[in-house]
Amino acid sequence: MRGFGLAVGIAGWLLSSAAFSEDVRLGDSSIKVSPPKGFCELDKTSKADGALFDVASNYVKVGGFSLIALYVDCRELEDSRKSNTFILTKVAIARWIKRADRPPSQFISEACDQLRQGLSDEQKAQISKYVTEFSKGNSSVQNTLALGVLDEVKGAVCYSGQLIKAKIANTGEVAAVYLTAGTFVGDHPISILQWTNYVDATSITAALANLKIIYSDFAAANGKSP
Repeated sequence: MRGFGLAVGIAGWLLSSAAFSEDVRLGDSSIKVSPPKGFCELDKTSKADGALFDVASNYVKVGGFSLIALYVDCRELEDSRKSNTFILTKVAIARWIKRADRPPSQFISEACDQLRQGLSDEQKAQISKYVTEFSKGNSSVQNTLALGVLDEVKGAVCYSGQLIKAKIANTGEVAAVYLTAGTFVGDHPISILQWTNYVDATSITAALANLKIIYSDFAAANGKSP
């Protein structure tokens, strides 16, 4: 079983948005999706936007996911329309292609436990140091740094993350907090993915707080307790 979000990797930087507020069918059930506050959709009639969605869709399939919806920060989208700037702040919703082979709450708990086991005690002890080094561009950090499990509501949602540093064409070096919320609707495992700017250690706390709001709204819309 794959940990939620880890399979998405650096190529997720290409993710942008294309989906309208709607019910999305998942076999014999459906989920409700809509842009979080401050996020917008891309133009479905735009060839470039469609290509971005296709790239994202094809990539998440590699990790065993199917893309449901993608949304981008409205202000960054406006700037991108004017000057073709890179859009960093994004939110995506994807479902695991297979159905859960055990009760959904057990599936989520086990996925979260697996993510925890991915970090040794030494790595956990070094995270605060690496966070500081990351913002300074220290060479000890190589492109990504797993943050492990950041929070969990047992059997309901598991929050995990990474720090990502990459060079973007026409933009230069970019640093971001990449977080995921692994959850489920019915017996379908769902991952909510979020990319936000990284400035310092407080960026992680702020990103997690924002993702929790997005998850809470998503859960409420789909008849789940946050």
